[in-house]
Amino acid sequence: MARWLGVFVLAGCLGVAGWCPAEAKDHAVAKSLTRTGLATHGQFSRACAADDLPGNWQLVAFDSSYRFRNPQAPYLFPHQAFQYSQRGGVKSAHSLQRLSGDPDQLFEAVPLDMTYRVEGKGRVVLKTKEHDETVETWSCRVITKDPEGTGDQIMPQRGDLVMTLMGSHGQGLFVRHLRKQAA
Repeated sequence: MARWLGVFVLAGCLGVAGWCPAEAKDHAVAKSLTRTGLATHGQFSRACAADDLPGNWQLVAFDSSYRFRNPQAPYLFPHQAFQYSQRGGVKSAHSLQRLSGDPDQLFEAVPLDMTYRVEGKGRVVLKTKEHDETVETWSCRVITKDPEGTGDQIMPQRGDLVMTLMGSHGQGLFVRHLRKQAA
């Protein structure tokens, strides 16, 4: 029960902004994304379409040069899961501990506060459900080719998503590498 309560608290922290500077590259999971060279995935990816997102996704790695004001920002947690529904709902869970068990059961306990839609070429817009306000805009790419000759689980694999959080001036702030969980 305590684990589920922790997941609730962490999931509710998604939009929280804090006070102390922290750099995402200080975290091992962030450094691993830089090592994979996701910034150069262009010829092995395509823009996301609406039917690419539905399902349960788990964080593989992330990267950011953005300095987060809160070192406890959920974006910096090493264990993250996301659920995109066919109806346009999106839920997330963030934890310092490994998220285990059935992802559908995990997300049953998370309130549906956000919606998403895919616009144009892979632009994923997240809005608050209650006020229909845009909260985040992500550039989303689907990996179309498996890496050659590597067994590294962090390397992008065919079907993975690479999502870049876009700033108000169109600059990339944060890159998230997600892998779909088995149904």
